[in-house]
Amino acid sequence: MLEHPHHSVYIILALAHATRDTDVVTNTQKSQKSVKNSRLSRGGAAASQETEMDDESRVSAAKAMIARLKQSARAAIISDTERLCLAYIELANWNVEQYKKETRALKIDSGKLITKLKDLSTVAVPTREIPVDRKCAYDNIVHISGFGANYKLAGGVNLPKIITCAASDGTSSRQLVKGRDDLRQDAVMQQVFGMVNQLLLKDPEASKRQLRVRTYKVIPLSQRSGLLEWCEGTMPIGEYLIGAHERYHPADHKALDCRRILQQAHNNESKRTKHQTFMDICRQFQPIFRHFFMENFCEPHNWYERRLAYTRSMATNSIVGYILGLGDRHVANILVDTRTAELIHIDLGVAFEQGRILPTPETVPFRLTRDLVDGMGVAGVEGVFRRCCEVTMTVMHNSWEALLTILQVLLYDPLTNWSISPAKAYAIQQRRDRQLDPDKTNMTMNETRDILDRQASLFGDESEENVNRVAERVLLRLRQKLQGVEDGVQLSIAGQVNRLIQEAKDSKNLCRVFPGWQPYL
Repeated sequence: MLEHPHHSVYIILALAHATRDTDVVTNTQKSQKSVKNSRLSRGGAAASQETEMDDESRVSAAKAMIARLKQSARAAIISDTERLCLAYIELANWNVEQYKKETRALKIDSGKLITKLKDLSTVAVPTREIPVDRKCAYDNIVHISGFGANYKLAGGVNLPKIITCAASDGTSSRQLVKGRDDLRQDAVMQQVFGMVNQLLLKDPEASKRQLRVRTYKVIPLSQRSGLLEWCEGTMPIGEYLIGAHERYHPADHKALDCRRILQQAHNNESKRTKHQTFMDICRQFQPIFRHFFMENFCEPHNWYERRLAYTRSMATNSIVGYILGLGDRHVANILVDTRTAELIHIDLGVAFEQGRILPTPETVPFRLTRDLVDGMGVAGVEGVFRRCCEVTMTVMHNSWEALLTILQVLLYDPLTNWSISPAKAYAIQQRRDRQLDPDKTNMTMNETRDILDRQASLFGDESEENVNRVAERVLLRLRQKLQGVEDGVQLSIAGQVNRLIQEAKDSKNLCRVFPGWQPYL
């Protein structure tokens, strides 16, 4: 903390402010009850008391460390950064439900702390990468000059807010302030992606193809709020696909109609009928993602380069996502960069094959639907995509010890709750269903937000012993993936990649996924 404060201060402050959200939400009593339930009630009484004591001990230790640092030479940095974090937490928990349908810029309440922060000369812009200074000087950091007076809502159940941060170098960048969501796993997953990128960069074949996973900064501020770097120039693939389908194939079924038809089959019919229904939908809903490249990259050379970058990005994200067991890859959780055509995966809360325990289990290793294949051109999954998958998988196999070491730290970390309880699994798919079809339910946003807290006491045991057993099983499966073992059979890299591609494209698997995943897109 003393030598590299800009890299470490947010980690300690997030722990010190772990339960700070309860002090700033509108309905304090309800929030305190829900936070306590979400943290304690899923285990037995003894395990709950032990967990509470452990959490309180960590929070107390972090607060004591902050107090000592405020007496050191880094006092200004610590104090100013703490003010900034408290302002972010207040903004994250600001109830703006009455504006949930607004798309225009809205004014930030003048009473909010964020409006009073000006010229924080000791605080670096948190969503920017800060090179490590071996001399520990950090004299020329790009610091925060202030914040814009307005914000926008990013949509979704929790209504995260998009704000503008002005920097001392004259530039400004947008940031996403998110409340009522634990971003600690997202932050760690971004670190894992960074390590994967280093491994890919060192490999000659992967480096030649410029294979990488696009990352962004995630800064947890407490157990239930955080700050994210806004990915400029991107859009969810679903946003483009749904609009483009109506433009290029107006006679086809609408995407929402397809989802409703699939939902009916999912609720009422057999596996065989689900498959037949899915195939009928596909015949009435033609893929169009190739038009994205024609619309955004008119020059032939640029069109070819961007399509190539997209295919490589698809391959890298698919294999890395499979190794990490990344789930919940619906069309709102995958962004496409409109300048480079690379994909960026967001919302990384479902990992290590936890998608298999959702109420409707995920049956595919990664998203490789018809539209995504359509964007690769006439060769489809053959050629560039398959070869890049094999190169990425080779790097993963060759680096299995390094990957297992870092992931083992994550899986056994007592501060990170990566496993999904049945209550959370239920909430994930219910929330996604409401996002896609807001008219489906009359539930209020607060009721939606508190699904986890109301149901947490009904499910399972999250004691340390149980979490360790689950972690051991996850690590065993990770080891098998990194050694090419699928269903007890040792496969070559080419064989493993081929198997995964076939599983991801199999209509019999796609017809069984949750309808809100929109497998026809």
